[in-house]
Amino acid sequence: MTGALTWSELQSQPQAWEALLARLNAGALTLPVDLKAYDELLLLGSGTSYYLALAVADWLRRRGYRAQAVASCEVMLDPHLSRASTARRLAIGFSRSGRSTELLLANDILREAGFTLLGVGCTAGSALMTQVDHALLVEEGHEDGLVMLRSFTSMLIAMQWLTGSAADRAALAGLPRAGQGYLAQAEALRALAGSRPFDRFVFLGSGAAHPLALESALKVQEMAVATSEAYHSLDYRHGPKACADANTVVVIFALSVPELGLALARDMQALGAAVIVVGPGAADYAAHAQLTLPVALAAEPAGAALMLPVQIFAHATALRRGMNPDAPVNLSKVVEF
Repeated sequence: MTGALTWSELQSQPQAWEALLARLNAGALTLPVDLKAYDELLLLGSGTSYYLALAVADWLRRRGYRAQAVASCEVMLDPHLSRASTARRLAIGFSRSGRSTELLLANDILREAGFTLLGVGCTAGSALMTQVDHALLVEEGHEDGLVMLRSFTSMLIAMQWLTGSAADRAALAGLPRAGQGYLAQAEALRALAGSRPFDRFVFLGSGAAHPLALESALKVQEMAVATSEAYHSLDYRHGPKACADANTVVVIFALSVPELGLALARDMQALGAAVIVVGPGAADYAAHAQLTLPVALAAEPAGAALMLPVQIFAHATALRRGMNPDAPVNLSKVVEF
């Protein structure tokens, strides 16, 4: 099958999460620095790793940390981020390969500005792992494919578990089963992806789901080489909806205010778009597909699992369009310069 490597790594995620959670529970993987010792946390990454940084920063803010996420390149281009400060500052950089030039250069700037550096990656012995003051290696996220799938979800789970409460950890334990449940729906998602000649893909998410929407749009761009967008949920009803039509698919991460979510789905279907709803409460929506969580989980700790149906849909869309997810055009596994 074209895209066989990408598909293999996609469907390996529940097993990888189970192995990762076992290591975390056994104390074999620990956070090498106390985040509470710092006044400010600056999270960095490029591409998928930037969306991971956004997701982790959101998680940390909700747990009382002063955390901000920026694209690695912004540290190079915006001196305000490395301004002098008396605050105790920690930079947390994410990179699957540990070789992203932008992150490595950003770290040099931040170290000069007095930041302590924590690197989170999936490749042992990488430049990132040797550059930083503290390193967190999430080996379960290592991938051979070009598109980041297992690396995104594994690093997300690791950071959530290591910085979460006992209740958070109990919830994260349900992720492997939730992931298996979504994989069981792969054929239905493939059928939906092929049901129309979709040529525009829109992902809507709010709160903790907004970084997931951004990452979802990128998966379609990378695998299917198609026009894909992400917005805060209700903001799409303003100018952007002008482009929606019968060949548009709108994926909604279920809203925390159900009546607003139901109205949004109705509005999108009135424009002729196909609507897919993902997450807790999805079954309450009138949509072309309601992908409720296979396990009872709140949306926030369920983030990794919620990526699976999106990844499956992106992979199926790539095949429909005659693209090879294993070798997307114009892309390389690592951006170096």
